[in-house]
Amino acid sequence: MGAAQNLTHTNPQKKYMLKIPVQKRSRETVASIVESCARLLVQDPYHAITTDKIAEMAGVSIGSLYQFFANKEAIVAAVIDDLLQKDLAYIEEHLGKLQAPDLDAKVKAFIDIGFARFHDNRPLRTALQGVQGMLDYWETRRVFFEHYQKAVLAHMPEVPGRDRDMMALFIVSCFNNILNLSLLEAQSPEKEEQIKKEVYTLIRRYLNP
Repeated sequence: MGAAQNLTHTNPQKKYMLKIPVQKRSRETVASIVESCARLLVQDPYHAITTDKIAEMAGVSIGSLYQFFANKEAIVAAVIDDLLQKDLAYIEEHLGKLQAPDLDAKVKAFIDIGFARFHDNRPLRTALQGVQGMLDYWETRRVFFEHYQKAVLAHMPEVPGRDRDMMALFIVSCFNNILNLSLLEAQSPEKEEQIKKEVYTLIRRYLNP
């Protein structure tokens, strides 16, 4: 078995921002803008959201908004980045508590952690699922996949003759797509358990030498 590692990550370079806030007041302004955009994404159609509406809800001037973000798309990228960082913090916290004694238990624990996290803030995740094709946010997604890949590698056994990095990436990509497809629509507890069992079977058989 691969030994569990201390999993740390750094924020992706925030290419969507015109200026990185340094002072406390500036950080609070940016946080309010991002939070307001997230709220609007849940309650309004994407095309109806404007930078003026975001600034108004955030209680900041439009000039202050444009100090940090060039347009609405950049703010939505910040919303995605903020959600990603919260997801990673949650995953790291729960992986740190993982005391599963064998591979079967570890795979099940990974699946449970992933499902539990994707249940959080589902209205926003659903809204972002609908607009992400309009955005250039690959840098954020790249960091997401790289971090999850490291998490899987920390617990994955050696498989003779196979590339562990590639295997971990395949597991992360597959699991992420399953979560997006299955959890963004309401599932009964029975249906969710059935999906979990199928995901477990898929990953466990894939890991067999």
